[in-house]
Amino acid sequence: MRRYETIFITRAELSPEELDTVIDRYKTIIASFNGVVVRVDIWGKRKLAYLIQKRNEGIYVLVDYVGENAVRAEFERNLKYDENILRYQSVKLSDTVNMEDIEREIADAKKATVVDDVPAEGHETEKTIEDAKEDDVPQVDEPLTDVIKDAVTDNEKGGEE
Repeated sequence: MRRYETIFITRAELSPEELDTVIDRYKTIIASFNGVVVRVDIWGKRKLAYLIQKRNEGIYVLVDYVGENAVRAEFERNLKYDENILRYQSVKLSDTVNMEDIEREIADAKKATVVDDVPAEGHETEKTIEDAKEDDVPQVDEPLTDVIKDAVTDNEKGGEE
Protein backbone atom coordinates (compact mmCIF):
# COMPACT_ATOMS: atom_id res chain seq x y z
CA MET A 1 0.00 0.00 0.00
CA ARG A 2 1.03 3.57 -0.66
CA ARG A 3 0.37 6.80 1.17
CA TYR A 4 -1.19 9.68 -0.74
CA GLU A 5 -2.23 13.21 0.01
CA THR A 6 -4.84 14.95 -2.10
CA ILE A 7 -5.83 18.57 -1.78
CA PHE A 8 -8.93 19.83 -3.50
CA ILE A 9 -10.73 23.15 -3.74
CA THR A 10 -14.51 23.26 -3.53
CA ARG A 11 -16.88 26.07 -4.40
CA ALA A 12 -16.91 28.75 -1.68
CA GLU A 13 -20.72 28.85 -1.67
CA LEU A 14 -21.02 25.39 -0.13
CA SER A 15 -22.66 25.31 3.29
CA PRO A 16 -20.91 23.36 6.07
CA GLU A 17 -23.46 20.55 5.67
CA GLU A 18 -22.85 20.32 1.93
CA LEU A 19 -19.09 20.33 2.50
CA ASP A 20 -19.43 17.50 5.02
CA THR A 21 -21.50 15.57 2.48
CA VAL A 22 -18.80 16.02 -0.19
CA ILE A 23 -16.06 14.91 2.21
CA ASP A 24 -18.06 11.89 3.41
CA ARG A 25 -18.64 10.88 -0.21
CA TYR A 26 -14.91 10.79 -0.89
CA LYS A 27 -14.16 8.99 2.38
CA THR A 28 -16.64 6.32 1.27
CA ILE A 29 -14.94 6.01 -2.12
CA ILE A 30 -11.55 5.51 -0.45
CA ALA A 31 -12.98 2.93 1.97
CA SER A 32 -14.79 1.05 -0.82
CA PHE A 33 -11.44 0.41 -2.54
CA ASN A 34 -9.89 -0.89 0.72
CA GLY A 35 -8.15 2.39 1.46
CA VAL A 36 -7.78 4.02 4.86
CA VAL A 37 -8.36 7.72 5.50
CA VAL A 38 -5.65 8.93 7.88
CA ARG A 39 -6.92 12.49 8.31
CA VAL A 40 -9.01 15.18 6.70
CA ASP A 41 -8.07 18.84 7.22
CA ILE A 42 -10.45 21.57 6.19
CA TRP A 43 -8.28 24.61 5.61
CA GLY A 44 -11.27 26.87 5.11
CA LYS A 45 -12.25 29.52 2.62
CA ARG A 46 -9.35 31.27 0.92
CA LYS A 47 -8.85 33.64 -1.94
CA LEU A 48 -7.57 31.94 -5.10
CA ALA A 49 -4.41 33.17 -6.78
CA TYR A 50 -6.30 33.44 -10.07
CA LEU A 51 -9.84 32.92 -11.31
CA ILE A 52 -10.98 29.31 -11.64
CA GLN A 53 -14.31 28.85 -13.40
CA LYS A 54 -14.98 32.59 -12.86
CA ARG A 55 -14.56 32.21 -9.08
CA ASN A 56 -12.04 33.98 -6.90
CA GLU A 57 -12.61 32.05 -3.62
CA GLY A 58 -12.72 28.40 -2.66
CA ILE A 59 -12.69 26.06 0.31
CA TYR A 60 -9.47 24.04 0.59
CA VAL A 61 -9.63 20.44 1.87
CA LEU A 62 -6.67 18.11 2.44
CA VAL A 63 -7.21 14.33 2.55
CA ASP A 64 -4.37 12.06 3.74
CA TYR A 65 -5.03 8.41 2.91
CA VAL A 66 -3.44 4.99 2.38
CA GLY A 67 -4.28 2.62 -0.46
CA GLU A 68 -3.28 1.10 -3.76
CA ASN A 69 -3.00 3.07 -6.99
CA ALA A 70 -6.57 2.10 -7.86
CA VAL A 71 -7.81 4.07 -4.82
CA ARG A 72 -6.07 7.22 -6.00
CA ALA A 73 -7.26 6.73 -9.58
CA GLU A 74 -10.91 6.29 -8.56
CA PHE A 75 -10.69 9.19 -6.11
CA GLU A 76 -9.32 11.51 -8.80
CA ARG A 77 -11.84 10.25 -11.38
CA ASN A 78 -14.68 11.23 -9.07
CA LEU A 79 -13.08 14.60 -8.28
CA LYS A 80 -12.80 15.32 -12.01
CA TYR A 81 -16.54 14.93 -12.63
CA ASP A 82 -17.83 16.61 -9.46
CA GLU A 83 -19.29 20.10 -10.11
CA ASN A 84 -18.41 21.22 -6.58
CA ILE A 85 -14.68 20.64 -7.09
CA LEU A 86 -12.73 23.45 -8.77
CA ARG A 87 -9.24 21.87 -8.71
CA TYR A 88 -7.40 18.95 -7.14
CA GLN A 89 -3.88 17.62 -6.87
CA SER A 90 -2.55 14.34 -5.48
CA VAL A 91 0.93 13.59 -4.19
CA LYS A 92 2.40 10.20 -3.34
CA LEU A 93 4.03 10.53 0.08
CA SER A 94 5.56 7.04 0.27
CA ASP A 95 5.68 3.75 -1.64
CA THR A 96 5.43 1.46 1.37
CA VAL A 97 3.44 1.96 4.54
CA ASN A 98 3.51 0.22 7.91
CA MET A 99 -0.17 -0.17 8.83
CA GLU A 100 0.64 -0.29 12.56
CA ASP A 101 2.15 3.20 12.31
CA ILE A 102 -0.89 4.42 10.39
CA GLU A 103 -3.30 2.99 12.97
CA ARG A 104 -1.27 4.61 15.76
CA GLU A 105 -1.34 7.95 13.91
CA ILE A 106 -5.11 7.74 13.47
CA ALA A 107 -5.58 6.87 17.17
CA ASP A 108 -3.35 9.79 18.23
CA ALA A 109 -5.31 12.15 16.01
CA LYS A 110 -8.60 10.99 17.55
CA LYS A 111 -7.21 11.47 21.07
CA ALA A 112 -6.05 14.97 20.17
CA THR A 113 -9.48 15.97 18.88
CA VAL A 114 -11.17 14.57 21.99
CA VAL A 115 -8.78 16.48 24.25
CA ASP A 116 -9.37 19.70 22.30
CA ASP A 117 -13.14 19.33 22.64
CA VAL A 118 -13.15 18.86 26.44
CA PRO A 119 -12.41 21.98 28.53
CA ALA A 120 -9.94 21.65 31.38
CA GLU A 121 -11.35 21.58 34.91
CA GLY A 122 -11.56 24.91 36.66
CA HIS A 123 -11.44 26.91 33.43
CA GLU A 124 -14.30 29.01 32.23
CA THR A 125 -15.52 27.93 28.83
CA GLU A 126 -17.75 30.88 27.99
CA LYS A 127 -18.11 34.45 29.12
CA THR A 128 -21.38 36.25 28.96
CA ILE A 129 -21.51 39.74 27.52
CA GLU A 130 -22.15 41.20 30.99
CA ASP A 131 -19.10 39.37 32.41
CA ALA A 132 -16.93 40.66 29.58
CA LYS A 133 -18.15 44.22 30.10
CA GLU A 134 -17.42 44.08 33.84
CA ASP A 135 -13.95 42.61 33.31
CA ASP A 136 -12.88 44.94 30.52
CA VAL A 137 -14.00 48.27 31.99
CA PRO A 138 -11.41 49.88 34.27
CA GLN A 139 -12.66 51.35 37.51
CA VAL A 140 -11.98 55.11 37.82
CA ASP A 141 -11.88 56.67 41.29
CA GLU A 142 -11.93 60.32 40.28
CA PRO A 143 -13.36 62.03 37.22
CA LEU A 144 -10.99 62.50 34.31
CA THR A 145 -11.55 66.27 34.20
CA ASP A 146 -10.09 66.62 37.72
CA VAL A 147 -7.00 64.65 36.68
CA ILE A 148 -6.49 66.86 33.61
CA LYS A 149 -6.90 70.05 35.68
CA ASP A 150 -4.30 68.80 38.20
CA ALA A 151 -1.88 67.95 35.39
CA VAL A 152 -2.30 71.38 33.79
CA THR A 153 -1.71 73.22 37.07
CA ASP A 154 1.36 71.04 37.79
CA ASN A 155 2.80 71.92 34.36
CA GLU A 156 2.15 75.63 34.90
CA LYS A 157 3.91 75.54 38.29
CA GLY A 158 6.85 73.60 36.85
CA GLY A 159 7.31 76.11 34.05
CA GLU A 160 7.55 79.11 36.40
CA GLU A 161 10.22 77.64 38.68
